[in-house]
Amino acid sequence: MTSSNLNVGALLLYKSQPAELIRLGDKIEIKLILQAQTKKVRPKDICQLHPGPVTELEVLPAPAEDLEEARLLLSGEETTLLEIAELVFNETSVSAIWSAWQLVTEGVHFYGSPRAIKARTDEEFAAEKARRAAKQARRESWREFLIRVEKKALIEADRNFMTEVENLALERGRESRLLQHLGRQQTKENAHALLIELGFWKKNYNPHPQRLELNLEPDNDPPRESPGHNPAATAADEPATIESGAAIESGAEERLDLTTQAAFAIDDEGSNDPDDAVSFDGERLWIHVADVAGLIESDSPADISARNRAATLYLPEGIRTMLPESFTEKLGIGLAETAKALSFALSLDDESRIIGVEIVPTLIKATRLTYNEAEGLISTNKQLRKINEITKAHRRIRRRADAVEIDMPECKIKVIDDQVTITPLARLTSREMVSEAMLMAGSATAIYAKERQLPMPYAGQVAPDHEMPQTDDLAPLVAMFAKRRAMRPGRISCTPQAHFGLGLAAYIRVTSPLRRYLDLVAHQQLRRHLKGAPLLTENEITQRIGAVNALSNRIRQAERLANRHWTLVYLQQHPDWQGAAIIIAEWGRKSLLMIPELALEFEQNLPDNPLPGSQVMLSAPRVNLPYLEVFFRSKTIRS
Repeated sequence: MTSSNLNVGALLLYKSQPAELIRLGDKIEIKLILQAQTKKVRPKDICQLHPGPVTELEVLPAPAEDLEEARLLLSGEETTLLEIAELVFNETSVSAIWSAWQLVTEGVHFYGSPRAIKARTDEEFAAEKARRAAKQARRESWREFLIRVEKKALIEADRNFMTEVENLALERGRESRLLQHLGRQQTKENAHALLIELGFWKKNYNPHPQRLELNLEPDNDPPRESPGHNPAATAADEPATIESGAAIESGAEERLDLTTQAAFAIDDEGSNDPDDAVSFDGERLWIHVADVAGLIESDSPADISARNRAATLYLPEGIRTMLPESFTEKLGIGLAETAKALSFALSLDDESRIIGVEIVPTLIKATRLTYNEAEGLISTNKQLRKINEITKAHRRIRRRADAVEIDMPECKIKVIDDQVTITPLARLTSREMVSEAMLMAGSATAIYAKERQLPMPYAGQVAPDHEMPQTDDLAPLVAMFAKRRAMRPGRISCTPQAHFGLGLAAYIRVTSPLRRYLDLVAHQQLRRHLKGAPLLTENEITQRIGAVNALSNRIRQAERLANRHWTLVYLQQHPDWQGAAIIIAEWGRKSLLMIPELALEFEQNLPDNPLPGSQVMLSAPRVNLPYLEVFFRSKTIRS
């Protein structure tokens, strides 16, 4: 609007406020009527509603019948403030024009700008009234909800309001109206705390797998042979029989019958997914692995499902398997009288160096043992005693190759009916024996694949940027922590690479195809090679590595966070807990402590600033579960 169209004393609209024009000029001087103050503005910032003069200004009551009659008369048409004022108020005074504008801004019967006003049609009017009624109902619901929040007495209908808080707690949203109303910072931890406080989440609820966007739904598809799978085909240069057994037909596939050879599937008590076993035939060490690739072909539906899960997720409250449980029932080693395996036969020299490997589909008969049971048999069972001697010797070879051994406390955490039990894992010879045998299988497979130039997912680890810390003069746990901190992350690629931590020239994980997708990929490639079928290309292997790498990292992170979460819940459930901790490092003013019996690391300020290696007695745990923090009363007893 130009100043030439304006009248001194006119009623103006300035930023939704009524104003009176006081003086014209380069800038227009106005008086804000409601604030009784003057200011200078640009012509484009104002709109004249009435030529004036403004003597007084009030909002006139609009009779409902006149208002509705005006809307019906003007329905769907453009109109003016003057026309509305005449129809509704029967006058065109300054107050009538201003009151007409209030009706437009109210937006029920009319809507628009001062220069373009329309009356609502019946349909628009009904929709607008419904919208406003719903808005009012939401306001009332919110008010009633806040009353229940104050009383901590939520009802099922409050889920609609609490979902926003839950989304923030699970990192699916960025803010919560309720947290804002309560004056609390918009963080996932504060949202978590509020959900517990209001009883919307159980006080022990573990949110970490969902925060990391992991699939917690079970896959119940039954195992099926992959279409086109032809396991009976065998490569000409890979014989199907060896001296220690006879080839048999098993489910239309030629397998080496090793059912007369004692094999041992050794695992933790309560394990329900056994996928490996060991045996010794008098000459060679055998590592038998569940033949998952015999049932799951590359790019089959089951393979793609496993790729999308990457690995089995082990949580104290339960296991989320990579494959449907029916696959474990069919393929698990030692669950039935006999099991189909892909077996790795390792030829060794006198010092247990690997000098040859044969990989062959087999049928085995395995005895299941817990680590504790195997521990008692190592000294009396001839085969187990020999396997232990071989694995110990191979471990010495890796040590001479500067393998890094990190022996930090470990615990088994179980949650049953929200009650947490924590059992320290003993350092058993049987556990070391099985672990070393699995490393030998991985090392032998890498040798086999390199010699034949098979594209495979090699696991490697580069050396630290600096020399490993000297730990001879450090307390054991301090030394182990220093070593762990110096290590660099592992990596997987199609290129054969050294594994610094293991002290191996090359390594491929092949012993857990039921639990790790890339182990399954390695098996699929080996089976293709054994059959003389086209191999997965390096690009295809690389694509599979890329598909699961980030997800595998999230799974490991979820497992670490879940273990910490439930360990802190255990301390909540045992408020009288007392125990010893070792200071393993210093972070400025804070000490990093380790409680061996709980395998728990945490930071805390200690008043006497004891040195690493000092022992501290702890009591009276105070847990902040949403922040995964714990604080203790402490007393240093040995520096």
